[in-house]
Amino acid sequence: MKVEKVGELNGHKGSIYKIAKGKNKDLILTFGGDGQVVEWNLETMENGILRAKSEYKFFSGLYHRDSDACFAGDMNGSVYRLLFQQKENNISAWKTHLKGVFDLVEANDFIFSSGGDGTVTRWALDPFRPLETREVSPERMRSLLWDENRGLMLAGSTDGGIYILDPHTLRTVDLISNAHDSTVFSMKLVPDNKLLVSGGRDAFLNFWTYPDMELAHRIPAHLFTINDLALSPCGRWLASAGRDKEVRIWDLSNYQLLKVIDRLKYKGHSHSVNAVHWDLETGLLCTAGDDNALKIWRITEDKGE
Repeated sequence: MKVEKVGELNGHKGSIYKIAKGKNKDLILTFGGDGQVVEWNLETMENGILRAKSEYKFFSGLYHRDSDACFAGDMNGSVYRLLFQQKENNISAWKTHLKGVFDLVEANDFIFSSGGDGTVTRWALDPFRPLETREVSPERMRSLLWDENRGLMLAGSTDGGIYILDPHTLRTVDLISNAHDSTVFSMKLVPDNKLLVSGGRDAFLNFWTYPDMELAHRIPAHLFTINDLALSPCGRWLASAGRDKEVRIWDLSNYQLLKVIDRLKYKGHSHSVNAVHWDLETGLLCTAGDDNALKIWRITEDKGE
């Protein structure tokens, strides 16, 4: 496997916590601890465009293509809708969580948010408003994953559990207790929907047969917390982001470590890597973290692999 750094983009004045797909195939968005939402062009690699500014840290975000709007969650429990094409009244916000908004996902015609108060909220898009908020766990809800095939929402908690929710009522229909020793920070469904991967504060990657949720394999994948996961466009590789300042690439067919992207060999990150985004259209791997930098990588197979 060959790793090539093709870009390093700077502009944030604080940690970057989330990377999301932008409006078209060349654009991505970053959400930062400096309260900024910045748009970047992966083709030109030019300076980013500031799209929104808040006095609070942004922990989560996504771009919703159908409504041409960006949604962002801050550390104060508010969710923002940002309309890039409007010059006036382009930002609206609701506060439904008592603590930070740690994840946002799109599901059918709704947005869902998870909060530090243990709640999950379902949002209407037009008009933008919260529809229902329910406490799922007494601990923080750190991650969300939408299973489109089954029509269910998966939520990872600080208590180490993975909660499976009915998206209409937000009630728990199943619970995998102690999925991790502590916080479940990220979950990904492999494209055939037969394997779920989760990463947590315990620094383990857990591979689950899905949907029966039997633990198939467990790897001590990083030295410290696994903050985020991303699947490659080909569906064969997984990227994990760690507080140990490294990005690691894994083979999903045999759970083997393929590559470690670190500072010494590849001029990677100098601090915790908080976010990874493997872009489906450009094929580029985007990483960001506590060093305020967005780094862009091209990952290819060596000949003979």
